[in-house]
Amino acid sequence: MPRRHRKRHPLLVFASVAVMAVATTGSIPTVEQAAAEPPPAATAAAPERPGVPDPKPYDPVPVADGRIDASAKPDFGPAEKIAAAYERGELSDDDLVRYGTSAVADPASVPAGLRPTGDLDVDAAHFAQYIAAHAVGASEEARAGIAPTLTDRSGTGGGDLGVAASPDCGGASYEYLGANLKCRFYSGEFVLLYNIASGSSPGVPPAAGANGRPLAIVNMANALSVAFDEYRAMGYPITVKDDKPFAVVVGIESILGQPMDAPFVLPFGINQQPTMLMPPDPGQYDYLPRHELFHVFQYQFWDKSDVTWDYLWDFVGGEEFGSMNWWQEATAEWATHQTYKRVPFDPLGQADDYAHGVGTFLSRPYAAINEWDGLGNTRPYGAFLFPLYLTERTGAAFVRNTWENVRDHDHLPIEAIRAAASSYGLSLDDLLVGFAVANYRLSGEQSGPPPNPHAGFGYADSDRSMWRDELETFQKPDGSYPTEGDSLGGARPWRTHENLKVNDQAFGFGLAPGGAQYYDFAAQKNYGDPNCGYCGTLTIGPNGSHPDLSYIGLVWAPTGASGTLAKYPNAARIVYPNADGVLRVTDFAWPMVVTLVAVRTDLKIHSSDAGGDFRTYPFKAENLIALSNRSCSLRTPEPAYVEVNAAPETAFNDYAMTAAFPEWTGGDSTYSVKLPDGRILWIFSDTFLGPLKSDGTRPITAQLINSTFVIQNGTRFTTVTGGSKSSPTAIMPPSQALHWFWAGDGMITGSGKLQVVYQEYKKVSDDGDGDGYPDNWGFAFNRNVVATFNLANLSSPESVKALPSASGVAWASALMPSSRSGDGYTYVYGVNDAKINKKMRIARVRGSDLASGRWQFWTPRGWTERETAGEDSLNGIANEYSVSPWSGQFLLISQDSTEAFSGWINGYTSCNPAGPFGRRSSVYRMPEPGPYGSYWDGDIIAYNAHAHPELSSGNTWVISYNVNSMDTGVHDGADHYRDPSIYRPRFIKVTFV
Repeated sequence: MPRRHRKRHPLLVFASVAVMAVATTGSIPTVEQAAAEPPPAATAAAPERPGVPDPKPYDPVPVADGRIDASAKPDFGPAEKIAAAYERGELSDDDLVRYGTSAVADPASVPAGLRPTGDLDVDAAHFAQYIAAHAVGASEEARAGIAPTLTDRSGTGGGDLGVAASPDCGGASYEYLGANLKCRFYSGEFVLLYNIASGSSPGVPPAAGANGRPLAIVNMANALSVAFDEYRAMGYPITVKDDKPFAVVVGIESILGQPMDAPFVLPFGINQQPTMLMPPDPGQYDYLPRHELFHVFQYQFWDKSDVTWDYLWDFVGGEEFGSMNWWQEATAEWATHQTYKRVPFDPLGQADDYAHGVGTFLSRPYAAINEWDGLGNTRPYGAFLFPLYLTERTGAAFVRNTWENVRDHDHLPIEAIRAAASSYGLSLDDLLVGFAVANYRLSGEQSGPPPNPHAGFGYADSDRSMWRDELETFQKPDGSYPTEGDSLGGARPWRTHENLKVNDQAFGFGLAPGGAQYYDFAAQKNYGDPNCGYCGTLTIGPNGSHPDLSYIGLVWAPTGASGTLAKYPNAARIVYPNADGVLRVTDFAWPMVVTLVAVRTDLKIHSSDAGGDFRTYPFKAENLIALSNRSCSLRTPEPAYVEVNAAPETAFNDYAMTAAFPEWTGGDSTYSVKLPDGRILWIFSDTFLGPLKSDGTRPITAQLINSTFVIQNGTRFTTVTGGSKSSPTAIMPPSQALHWFWAGDGMITGSGKLQVVYQEYKKVSDDGDGDGYPDNWGFAFNRNVVATFNLANLSSPESVKALPSASGVAWASALMPSSRSGDGYTYVYGVNDAKINKKMRIARVRGSDLASGRWQFWTPRGWTERETAGEDSLNGIANEYSVSPWSGQFLLISQDSTEAFSGWINGYTSCNPAGPFGRRSSVYRMPEPGPYGSYWDGDIIAYNAHAHPELSSGNTWVISYNVNSMDTGVHDGADHYRDPSIYRPRFIKVTFV
């Protein structure tokens, strides 16, 4: 479609108006990243219901009378002098009208002290309307310039027209507001005053019909005739005085010296009736008269109200002008459209011109429904959609009902609209939501069995496709096309599009009263649970309660997408907030798009209040994979028997006593992995290397490295380090000075490689908790990595890849490979570290490769792929622990961290590898730590218990824990050197009931 351009738009200066609203038209007050709490856990979705209920027969409800505030005095800006002098009491009513009328026509004709010194702060037409309103109370002589009587139908006499003769141009010219009008055409209830263009003299084009009358005037008269008859047939009253026709003045070039390029209506003009004023050649000769004439009909409702003229003129000049004007323009465009629909007479092809503002309106759907940004600005014209939608939902008389409320109750439009909706038994809140959805669909209402969930979510008007064409080509001054089509479908209101993977998205938006926001959340291909076609559960909810906000979700697929899901603009279903205020879609999968439609329903009566009243609403959207909910017969892990000094504790001690250089003589972590050939690989962090002295003590020259392996083959042990035999190093050497790696758990991948997760730490002088001291022994977590080893060379990883670390969680406190989990996922358990009350974190990767798999992180509501959105699970676990399958359930073994340096090892069980873990039981109390422990040494600690499935069977489990000393001295009397047995793992064998 070619882009459509219009030079000018109609505007109104009219008595039935309220205080001027200076609308906010700047940047959108949106929140790109709101600090939203996650939505609460979703409950069951609301039952199916009609979109917008059907109306009841119109029955006017009792309403309180309004009172349009006229207390604000007119303020046309510092350049205007006449009204200002009047308000100061320096001019009489007659002076105001006399000087004001003269200034409208020729500012230089008034005394120097009353001349405007520049452009007014508002449109000059507004000033003319103000003067016209005051003319009612002025003397006949004073008001003769703006409200004369024109009843002579005998002809206009002779004159040199300078153009081909027209039957309307034979007499004397007529002066009005500075215009010298040479032609006069009486047509039914109207008289048209005009000029014909000639040379440099402006006027309507001279092209004429057989009778010599300009075709432009003929078309305008025909349009007025059609519209006049149709408006009356639609029930709009008007008083017709045979001797005083309604005047249409086509020839006003300027007002107060400011060029006039758009029509408007004076409330009190020629023949003491509303008078339509137009430029010398207004163009749009068929559309404009229809639009402006409806303003004349609107005035009839005000004219019959109880508002007195002395009240009216203050009101007209005051600040509430826009509170009425937006509805005047919206309904005038609506009424114009109705005339073309009722009588298919469109000689100039202007039947679509009523929709020229649709792009401006829908490019800023978040703005106030009654925003008013000045006379002639386009947004109020585009608001024709609102009365059109309301009449489709109720009946053709709805607009008239609103004007009757203006007449009978002195209501402003918002009050009148609410009262009319209530009279049809409808909630305006529901209608606003339906209006917002209809605008986004721009399609007919979908059918459905009663109660039709799609009721009210569409337009019956066949012009809706033309509105979409307008939106497709609508261009903002910055060159952007905010309403053009996109991947979901055709052109529609401005919106935000989010490609949502398995993660969450905090967002927020600004809304003014009656405004709407649209967010398209698109599922991504191959993101989700593969067991259900890569589906997820999408939840969308606000942060906090917002009673002024109504929102729903539309579920559909893009136009032209494959599959059976309904395609935009048809919705597969409507989703409403549940009791927790959350929209929930449990089958969110590509190519599905869920559109959030949010509407602010606390309308403001005054446009001046509504225009700048933006509120910000923080929301959060989450696409999560559902948590598994396996059933099992849970058992409490109560120990029936505990064997201490269990194998392979003695074998490790014996190995240490005879260790040569560079073999293991002590270490911690003590993870185990069964290799494919049956050997056991033991994974250690800080490791002392041999040999020991002949008396069994450790020399102070013994080397300490941060990571080693020990391979057990029966009773034979082999130490693996990095570097060389003569110069051993950690298997994972530091990445830089003052950094080192400690081991997490390991496993064998499906491709037969060994993967071990390492956590990098760094030396710090301040751990960042604000007290300026390094509470955690002077080090802090830095990042997680996974090292992949070829089993033929365990001394050096063949690759090292960074793992998720943004949350500060140390991952791989425990691993449960996919071969054990029962659902094809490898579970990665971590710790959200603290001094006490350490918290479990859980992640998982589909398959058995931690390096290349896509990680998912546990939340109470489901799995997300954004690490920082993961949440804490069980409280009280240690930095290292284990989770293992056991008799149809899962067994968690961990040291208790609910108290500092606890000696207790606890067991928990769950039906699911991700918990929830419960049935806590005290499994064993480690005897070594503390001043009253087996060493009688307050420096001794015990920590990081975990089970070893490779050495366990049935109800009997081998559990290890580490013993260490906080004595960091390096001398013969220090704990690690006088007694090397302290820093070695202990093993117990527990048989559960």
